[in-house]
Amino acid sequence: MSFTVEDLARTALVRILPRSRYRLAGQNDSRFTSLAANTSRIAYRQQGGTPAFLLFSGAGQDPRAAAAAAAAWAEASWRPNAIQRTVRPGVVVVQVAPAAELSAAGLIPGTAVPSAVWTVDSDSGSVTVAGNPPGSPSGSVIKQAASELARGVPAPSLGELDLAERAVMQVRTVGMPRMLGGVAGLLLILFALRYGLGGVFGLFALPGALQSGNLVIVAGLLANLLLVVGILAGLAVLFNLGNFANRAPGVSSPARRTRNMTWAGYAAAMIALAIIVDGVVPAVERSTIAGSNNLGQYQLVTATANDDGSETYVATGGHLIVDLSGWPRSEWSGVQFKSSNPSVLSRDLLATGTVTGGKPIARFTANEPGAARVDATSVDGRYTFQLRVNVIGG
Repeated sequence: MSFTVEDLARTALVRILPRSRYRLAGQNDSRFTSLAANTSRIAYRQQGGTPAFLLFSGAGQDPRAAAAAAAAWAEASWRPNAIQRTVRPGVVVVQVAPAAELSAAGLIPGTAVPSAVWTVDSDSGSVTVAGNPPGSPSGSVIKQAASELARGVPAPSLGELDLAERAVMQVRTVGMPRMLGGVAGLLLILFALRYGLGGVFGLFALPGALQSGNLVIVAGLLANLLLVVGILAGLAVLFNLGNFANRAPGVSSPARRTRNMTWAGYAAAMIALAIIVDGVVPAVERSTIAGSNNLGQYQLVTATANDDGSETYVATGGHLIVDLSGWPRSEWSGVQFKSSNPSVLSRDLLATGTVTGGKPIARFTANEPGAARVDATSVDGRYTFQLRVNVIGG
């Protein structure tokens, strides 16, 4: 079913205006007289680092001339300032016409700022999105609008378009204040450093954990994976990657209460997942071991170089033997062993240890319940070893 450029503009803009914070300009707007002859609808966004024009051009109008005029205006008007240090304008012209009258889609060479023409066949609804200048709306919105019109869905009314623009004009802040955003960004980076690699490794370890049937380990791995997903989503909103902050449910709401509740829920979920990973899962594992009435196997525990980066349990009063003779013989001499928490796990200096020409073996004594870490390093620093140790009550 055939449709007009006005039909497509209304159908697309009722979605684009509130999501991407574009505003409408009248064809008689004195600022844009150079664009009026070759456009049917003018939308623009001037806030932020990627101000942009979204123009709609119909049959008998020249979309490339419209793009060139808009690019010249953007280059002259949208410049860096004391608040916005970097500005990258862009222009998109959506041409709606019968197939025989459509221009070639794609980026336009020689314009003052990056500009592109997207074409829409007004008879079939076929859309060609080529080129993505800064600030461009999602091409999928144009495709969806053309598809609906081609199926006979009526275009929105002028009242609906006016309502969509009023939603943009409401005072709202999708992001957080700069100071709060900086704190949130720092916390997310710390979360990423703490849980990021654990989540990636957990993805590989999950199949084995599922086969083992240990629900505690599976729950810990899933919680770690959800933390990674949460970190990525938080960073995407915080830095508005791919305009995600203006599209994500909750944080893009025009209602301040909804946005605040969304951020509060996000923070609570992240803290809860961190507590599960660092608190609940290790506690359940320790209680399971302590209640097994079989602590004898934890009285003398041996770890080798293959256990680097892993975790083990030792009963109070028991001993941990760390044997790194799996390292190359040239690295045996002078290996340094230490405990991060000697009150919980102390090294027995009288035990077989590192002697010149001997094997790099050290013995540790579990003094009281708690957590510690055993670290070992070769003299030249080429080889390192780390083991997390949980001392449980005997």
